[in-house]
Amino acid sequence: MKFALILLFLSIHGWAKWSVSTYNIRNFDNDPGAGRTNLPELGRIIKDVQSDVMAFVEVVNKSAFETLIQTNLPGYAYQISNCGGFGKQHLAIVYNKKSFDYVRHVEDLTFSGPDANKCGSLRPVFLVTLKNKANGKNTTFGAIHLKAGGNIQAMERRWQQYVKLQSLSLSLENENLILLGDFNTTGYSPKDQDYEKFETLLGQSKLRTTSETIHCSSYWAGLNGGAKHLPSMLDHIVLRDSQFSQVESVRVGSHCAQLDCREATPADLGLSYQSVSDHCPIQVTFK
Repeated sequence: MKFALILLFLSIHGWAKWSVSTYNIRNFDNDPGAGRTNLPELGRIIKDVQSDVMAFVEVVNKSAFETLIQTNLPGYAYQISNCGGFGKQHLAIVYNKKSFDYVRHVEDLTFSGPDANKCGSLRPVFLVTLKNKANGKNTTFGAIHLKAGGNIQAMERRWQQYVKLQSLSLSLENENLILLGDFNTTGYSPKDQDYEKFETLLGQSKLRTTSETIHCSSYWAGLNGGAKHLPSMLDHIVLRDSQFSQVESVRVGSHCAQLDCREATPADLGLSYQSVSDHCPIQVTFK
């Protein structure tokens, strides 16, 4: 009897664990520079980082994305934004129907442009609320894709979005909230003005990024286009301070994990970098 109770406890404890991930899949499924996405390689990466809730950024081809999810994540459902900005880079929240029930979704178009009722040149924040079947609690997942670029004009526009994120977080202070996606924090490594602004946003909003525990989430060619491409930290899964005690592990996947975030040539970075995305998925597992 005691042994049976122990097994029951372990099974319940294991079932209660859940995970979340974010992945920028680079203009899926037709990047102007890299061409068509390598679907078998993308499928392999998705299965490696399979989570109960998954955010995907830069979903350009919606019909191909539906096929991608049906093929690689059977038993999952998703919600996708109507607005994708000038580049039609939509945001999607994918979830395991065994673990979560859909509650509602909304697009905050104030992040996309000046008209709160119209899709502008940038991406919205896509908010999807799901109910965890294990504990009955609702969580709002905010898929993020902020203004890109490391020049001062791009950063200043992104800093305006940081202020909006602070307001959004405060407006949802009574809800469980997880913000995840491509924040385009070009100053996170090395630390500069952009890093300071981002840290201010987090501190004043009582938020914290799980990316502080990893070394990179993407690679780029560098300002001078050198032979070796450089690691950077653009992607984040952001939690409230109070949620951090529930985090069991944080990991990065794909070429970032394979190269341990070292400088590397495109050949070293391999198929995932060359034919899927310059970004890597981040996964957080909760106790």
